[in-house]
Amino acid sequence: MTVIVGLKFFHYLALFLAGGLGVANGVLASAHKKAETPPAPPVLHVMKLLAHLGLAAIVILWLTGFGLTYHIYGGFNLGWAFHMKMLGATILLGVISFLNLHLSARAKKGMPPDPKVMKIVPMVARGSLVIVLLGIGIVTTG
Repeated sequence: MTVIVGLKFFHYLALFLAGGLGVANGVLASAHKKAETPPAPPVLHVMKLLAHLGLAAIVILWLTGFGLTYHIYGGFNLGWAFHMKMLGATILLGVISFLNLHLSARAKKGMPPDPKVMKIVPMVARGSLVIVLLGIGIVTTG
């Protein structure tokens, strides 16, 4: 029981952290897009930091999620909705990883993030979150 409570604590903490960081980065990107100005170097640094922290939070979600699935359900054979959730989580991990690579590569060149990438990434991330939330809602109901 103590292991499950600990895993849930860190899982929920990472969930809130990932969500907050995603919203913050989205707000920064949106504000600069509306102002039609590229982010200043300190803002680019913060956006990169938020992306790195978001990736760390997603990795913590994966690790604690595996532990919770094993300890609560005894395995990963939980049906189609669980696999749908895992698909969404995999897409989200891929998108956040890509964003980190993109921001690092652009920062090394002294360039702002590509506006096309910054437009697509939030849409894919939000879509994957919908898949995750629907999947986990179905799995944990009934």
